[in-house]
Amino acid sequence: MVVVSQEIKTYKITARYRKLKRYFYVSKEVRAISLEKALEKFFSEVGSQGLKRLQLEIVKIKEVQPEEMKNLKLRKIALADKPAIWVP
Repeated sequence: MVVVSQEIKTYKITARYRKLKRYFYVSKEVRAISLEKALEKFFSEVGSQGLKRLQLEIVKIKEVQPEEMKNLKLRKIALADKPAIWVP
């Protein structure tokens, strides 16, 4: 079996939702191979907080360089030479 190495990119996804006649914003940094996988990961993480996909409106998607990341754990993984990644 041949494994093809793909580049993992970091995306910053910002969305908004409405609750009690007010808008609230949520922003997450997600590492994924493609934009579609990043959106799935974003919806999964935000969904664990009790928000449904239909409540969320994606406002902005930006590809972020490792130096610009605010999440320190993700930055450390992104800047590592050989990060250890566990895949179930």
